[in-house]
Amino acid sequence: MMKPLDNHNSRELFHRRVFGSGNACPESFEEPSEKTLQKCGGLPLAIISIASLLASQSNRSVCQWNYVLNSLRSNLSTPSLEGMRQILNLNYTHLPHHLKTCLLYIGMYPEDHDIEVNHLVMQWVAEGFVSGLDGRDALATAQSYFNELVNSSMIIQLVKLNG
Repeated sequence: MMKPLDNHNSRELFHRRVFGSGNACPESFEEPSEKTLQKCGGLPLAIISIASLLASQSNRSVCQWNYVLNSLRSNLSTPSLEGMRQILNLNYTHLPHHLKTCLLYIGMYPEDHDIEVNHLVMQWVAEGFVSGLDGRDALATAQSYFNELVNSSMIIQLVKLNG
């Protein structure tokens, strides 16, 4: 059984995901950052999920971070399915509508099924979930939606190496 991350590694994972690899946490975000990390209890999935949610916020403010923090009812220092469900639900709730539709479409595939990304984005376009945006064609827009879902940690993109 894997042990939770220590405080240093938890903080590094969280800050790297939210602020980027070379950027430090601004002083005004230190307190909500530490409180959020305490709630995550060193669980990498919880840390990445919450960090992804915070990183995706266009209006990054301490008020928004406190709102997310207050949405986390339980402390995950004792891991539970309910605690992780709460975090994933929080991430889903904050997804834009167009991404929710695309994410729910993926649910028609069996669990752990390999999905060809190009086929998936073509299906989204064929189903009418995605159309061209900002002068881009629908396939390019659908690919960007897929990337947004990966960046929000709602889906995992596995890259298979030849050889």
